[in-house]
This record gives sequence, C-alpha cells and structure tokens, in this order.
Amino acid sequence: MNDEIRVNGVSIGARAEGESGGSRSLELPSGRRARVRKGYGRDLIRAQRAAVDDDPSAVVFALIAELTEVEGRKIVYEDVLEMSLADVLALQGEVVGENFLFPPPPD
Repeated sequence: MNDEIRVNGVSIGARAEGESGGSRSLELPSGRRARVRKGYGRDLIRAQRAAVDDDPSAVVFALIAELTEVEGRKIVYEDVLEMSLADVLALQGEVVGENFLFPPPPD
C-alpha cells in the first residue's frame, strides 16, 4: 500500500513498495524521485564534520546529503548546493520535519 499525499507541490509517499519503515519517498518539485531515510545521532555527527564551518545551514545541507538518495543515487554536500532551491527546500522540510520533532506548542 502506498499512501501518497501532496504538500506544497511535493508528493510524499508514506512508504513506497520495497521500502523499509526507516525511509520515506518523495517526488521533488523538479520531478526527480528522492528517498530520505530516518536519521540517527551518528548522521548528525558526520554532517557536522562535513560542514566546512559552524554555520547551522551548512550542517543542515550536509545532513540532507547524509540522509538522501536522488534517483537511486547517494548524494553529497556539493550535490545539495547545486540543486534547485525548490528541491533543496523540499528535502530540508522532509529532513527537519522527520528528524527534529519539536514539542507541541503550549495551549
């Protein structure tokens, strides 16, 4: 079963056929397919090491690269830098939304 929803022009599938529960598939605004896997502490450590400076946005870009495959190919930090802004924002929303769950706002 593939429950797919569209959010801001991005098609997000809960699980594509053959995917484990630790990853999600989405269609990027460019039309390319991406798979973002669940992140762990070790992924954040690698992203922090890969970021050239302490800029938080550089760490997020490195984390996107750490967790994402596009069209079945693992990507690297430089690939994220060369992507269209719409694709980067879609991946950033997926990575941040999936892995950085914020507490609910107070009533």
